[in-house]
Amino acid sequence: MEIKVTFRHKEPDEKLKEYAEREVEKVSRLLYRPIEAQVIFSREKSRVIAEMNILADHSQFFARSQGEDFYLTFDQVVNKVETQVKKYHDRRKRSKGRRPVEEAVGEGSELGIPEIVRSSEFFISKPITVEEAVEVLENGASGFIAFRNAENEKICVVYRRQDGNYGLIEPE
Repeated sequence: MEIKVTFRHKEPDEKLKEYAEREVEKVSRLLYRPIEAQVIFSREKSRVIAEMNILADHSQFFARSQGEDFYLTFDQVVNKVETQVKKYHDRRKRSKGRRPVEEAVGEGSELGIPEIVRSSEFFISKPITVEEAVEVLENGASGFIAFRNAENEKICVVYRRQDGNYGLIEPE
């Protein structure tokens, strides 16, 4: 993520710039794909102004605050942006007819890539025939079974079809 810190009507302050970059990084962790962040510090007469604009994947978050101290004013801006991001996530979760994003892609996935979830384990020690695989499939709750075929030693899959019959996937 690209972070730009700009000073207007004020001499550049390296400590303030580093502080702003650290805080923006904290906020960007809440976002799915942050692209760019811009922080502007300016001074007008006796007041200081801090602004933050974050561009994320299809979203933009902006906050502005003014006060007497750059650090306190910037903290107010960070709090406002965090509130906006949290509201954005809540709206996405409550959207009509959709599951929450976390449930759709998995809890640990931050990049939006679906996770592989192991649903059950079973172990067949010896090769079995297709008929035996169908019996195991009928007794189990799963919709398919992968097994080693006793006739040709190849790994095959037997699955339930929507029409009530069974399908067989066999490598050539």
